[in-house]
Amino acid sequence: MRAVLYIDKEEGTAVSDVPDPSPGPDDVVVSVDACGLCGSDVHSVQNGQCAPGQILGHEFSGRIVALGAGVTGWSEGQAVAASPLGSCGKCRICARGLAFRCPVAPNIGINAQGAYAQYVAVPARQLVALPPELPLELGSHAEPLSVGSQAVKLSGAGPGDPVLVYGVGPIGLYSIMALRLAGAGPIVAAGRSAGRRQAAADVGADVVIDTREISVEEYATQSGTRFAAVLECSAAPGAFTEALAVLEPGGTCVEVALTPEVASLPLFGMLSEGLHIAGACAFSDDTYRESVAHIAAGRVPVERLVSERVTLDDTPSALKRLQTPGSLVRIVSRPWG
Repeated sequence: MRAVLYIDKEEGTAVSDVPDPSPGPDDVVVSVDACGLCGSDVHSVQNGQCAPGQILGHEFSGRIVALGAGVTGWSEGQAVAASPLGSCGKCRICARGLAFRCPVAPNIGINAQGAYAQYVAVPARQLVALPPELPLELGSHAEPLSVGSQAVKLSGAGPGDPVLVYGVGPIGLYSIMALRLAGAGPIVAAGRSAGRRQAAADVGADVVIDTREISVEEYATQSGTRFAAVLECSAAPGAFTEALAVLEPGGTCVEVALTPEVASLPLFGMLSEGLHIAGACAFSDDTYRESVAHIAAGRVPVERLVSERVTLDDTPSALKRLQTPGSLVRIVSRPWG
C-alpha cells in the first residue's frame, strides 16, 4: 500500500510503498476513506518528535476489508469510525477512562502505525459502526469532536453557563459545538485568525473576539463578564494565567492545548475563589461513541470545518502548510483520491 511516512526533522514526511497491514486475532483492517490532519501531527513532524518510518494519522473512518480470526460482530465492507486509543481494559488507568495513558496498549498514529495510508490495522474494540447512509468522511470528525466533548465534560459547563473558548483552531471549534450540545451559553470565542474566527461564529459561538485587538481580560472587564468555565485551546504564552483571571468564583479552567509553557499559578486567587483546574487531551470510549452518535444524527455541523481535501501525495505538503495555517481550519486526507 501507499502511506505517508515520517523521515526526519529536516525532510518531514514523504509518501512511500509499504507492506499492507494484516489483522491480528482481535483486529480488523480498515480501508481508510478519510483522515483529518491534526495539529499534534503537524507539531510532531515540525519538532522531530516521531520515530523514523512512523505513519501518523489518528482522525479517520473507512470500511472494513479484513477480519482477524477472533473477531465477531463485524463484517467486511462495513462502514466504521475508529478511535485511535488503545486500552487493555484492566489497569487502573483504563478504569479511570484514560485509555490514552494505558501503559501497554498502543495508540494508532502515535505509537502504532496510523491512517495517513490506504489501510490501517485497528483493534476491533475501538470500532464504532457508521450508518450506511452517512457519508464516510463524516466519521473522521469523531476523534476531534471527542477531544472537545471530553473537555466540556471536565468543565462541568451546562445550560446557562457563560463559557470562554480561548483559541479557535480545530479543537477550539469542535469544543464550541460540544458546548452547544451541552446547552452552555453565551459562548465567547477568542483567537487571532480571521478565517478561524469566522468558523467559530459559523459553528455556534455567540461572541467572537480578535485577541490581536483586545485581550481576554480587557473583554471580560469591558463586558462585565466572568466565565463559569474556560477551555484553553490556544497554547498561547500567558493564556492559562489569563484564563484563571476571568473565571467566576467556583469556575473551572480546562487546559486542552498541548503546551510546553510552565505557567505560574496564583494560588491565593485559586483558593480564595474556589477555582478548579483540569487537563484534557483525549477522551473516554463512551465519549467517542457519543460523538459518533451526534455526527450520525446531524446534531453538529462538522462538515463546515473542512477547508480542503487532499490526496495522499499532497498530504506531506499539507502538513507543512498547517505549520502556518492562516485561514485554514481542517484539511482532510483522502488516500484513494
